[in-house]
Amino acid sequence: MSGATIKKAVNDTDIFMMDFEERLKYINRQMAIMDYHTDMRVSREEGHKAGLEEGHKAGRVEGEKNADRRTAMNMLKAKEPIEKITQYTSLTEAEIHELSKEI
Repeated sequence: MSGATIKKAVNDTDIFMMDFEERLKYINRQMAIMDYHTDMRVSREEGHKAGLEEGHKAGRVEGEKNADRRTAMNMLKAKEPIEKITQYTSLTEAEIHELSKEI
């Protein structure tokens, strides 16, 4: 930048700072920009938190399903009747029949 360009920028800034209405518009624009960035950050954080909660919930459900499958497999190996297995697990008869094919 040339010295003349810098001098003009400083002069324009001085004029801007003297004009109350322009300064107020500038401050309001800056506040709106900061509000926007804050809203975006908060929204990302909330979305991340909701995603984690949903993931944990899905993981718990899958973990419980796996535990039921293991229980059913053990009961099948012990020759327990399917009706009894459905009572002790959340598996359906069809799911238990599928598991019995793996033994």
